[in-house]
Amino acid sequence: MPETKLMQSSTTSRRGGWWGIAFVVTLFVAAAMVSLPTARQSGRAIAAFYAAHAGVILIQQVLGVLTLVFFLGFALALGARRRQWLLVGTVLLAISELVTNIVPVILAVTNLGPDGAHAWTVIEDLADEALFISIAVFSVAAAIDEVGWVRAAGLVVAAIALLRVALTLFGVAALDALAPIAFLILVLILSVRMLMGRSKSMPTSTAYS
Repeated sequence: MPETKLMQSSTTSRRGGWWGIAFVVTLFVAAAMVSLPTARQSGRAIAAFYAAHAGVILIQQVLGVLTLVFFLGFALALGARRRQWLLVGTVLLAISELVTNIVPVILAVTNLGPDGAHAWTVIEDLADEALFISIAVFSVAAAIDEVGWVRAAGLVVAAIALLRVALTLFGVAALDALAPIAFLILVLILSVRMLMGRSKSMPTSTAYS
């Protein structure tokens, strides 16, 4: 019946809102644990860092995988199955996030030496750049069907993410903190709107189909 499908749609939307909030909280906790070195540092410094912080890094990456589970639940509730660009952004983000989790684990559990540590950190940095490109795609796709101010917020977050990528290529880290925070704020906005039943992620036509 239409009423039953509408209730199911509302329940899915609310659950997606909680997935989004769980993603924001868990990612914030994981990010606060330790800041990983980049390829701008020497191989010797990178190897020494991973040797000194192996336990914390492993816990951080486990939390990173957990945040990915929360993110996928959030993205599916937003309609990633039926919205092509949202699906593209979700898949790209998931793949790049997994790589940024796997590389630190490899560095933490192996003794690759300075050259190996630096080479793997280059891969980590490239995956990080891909992550922010996928964040830009996801942010636009997730907000495009929302009200004007949310759509504008999605465009701003995408612009910050892409600018962060461009600046990083020139060794400028000015947006390294702002870009992920802006994305988390957007996810939080979308999550709260889903919990309040104001998100356009679950169209009426879908609820009554």
